Amino acid sequence: MIIIDDSGQRSPRRKHLGELVSVGAVIFPENQVAVYSRAIDHLRSEIGMPSGEEFKWKPSRGSWLAGAGGDVVKGMRRRMLEIAGQCGVRTAVVIWDRGRVDWDKEFAANAILSYLYERIEMELKTTEERGVVIADVPGGGSKDHTKWLAEALDLTTVGTTYVKPDRVVMPIVTAPSDHVPHLQLADLVCAATTAAVAGLPHGLELIELLKPLARRSTYGRIGGAGLALFPRDLVDLYFWLFGESEYYKQGRGSPIGPTDSPFSQPGRPFQRHDGLPVAGPDSTVSASH
Repeated sequence: MIIIDDSGQRSPRRKHLGELVSVGAVIFPENQVAVYSRAIDHLRSEIGMPSGEEFKWKPSRGSWLAGAGGDVVKGMRRRMLEIAGQCGVRTAVVIWDRGRVDWDKEFAANAILSYLYERIEMELKTTEERGVVIADVPGGGSKDHTKWLAEALDLTTVGTTYVKPDRVVMPIVTAPSDHVPHLQLADLVCAATTAAVAGLPHGLELIELLKPLARRSTYGRIGGAGLALFPRDLVDLYFWLFGESEYYKQGRGSPIGPTDSPFSQPGRPFQRHDGLPVAGPDSTVSASH
């Protein structure tokens, strides 16, 4: 079962980034779907969260979660990711920087959905599985919902330039997130990953839990597989986030991150620095080092 949701960050903390638009997937082994639900029910009881309230990255004003306090929220997020790891969940997130490629927001959203779909098909092929995809109900009312479903249908009937719809066995369907705890995990994974790329502390502090969930390429890399950043000149962020020193495309590996050369390649804003503001003379610039 594959669950997808979208997110974004309007004002990243990292220098050189513009507004980020993202979509992410959490991929559950069939035999772990119910296991995850039971574990989340237990977590809800542990923290005293009322039944029927969602685990949300941005809790609604006046909700129990909004008033629970930062320590409760942080602990809840960490525990959800730990449970996902115990259930063998794999994740993929695609993020587009609108500040560097100023496409129409709706066009960008559809483009990154197709990139996410490719990674879903690739993961199912790797594991020799079939899957169904469930998305959170899009905002904007029934007209936008119908339009989104029609556009998503092309993916599951035609596919993309790089993958055919061989493994996803039915059209993408939607469900309200308050009824599906797995959708609430997709909200967390997509939002936390986007926040980490944006350089926000509440995303960066979850990187070490997000990292083991992220799907990897045949070369063992998260870059381009479990996290895909567009445009390509953001490639060095895979070094600062995950410590990866190479990026593979079409079977060829290229070095990323700082090199012995004192010069940065044109168009590579993160090759020598992670773009985060320096807090003091002893602070480090890396999110993961």
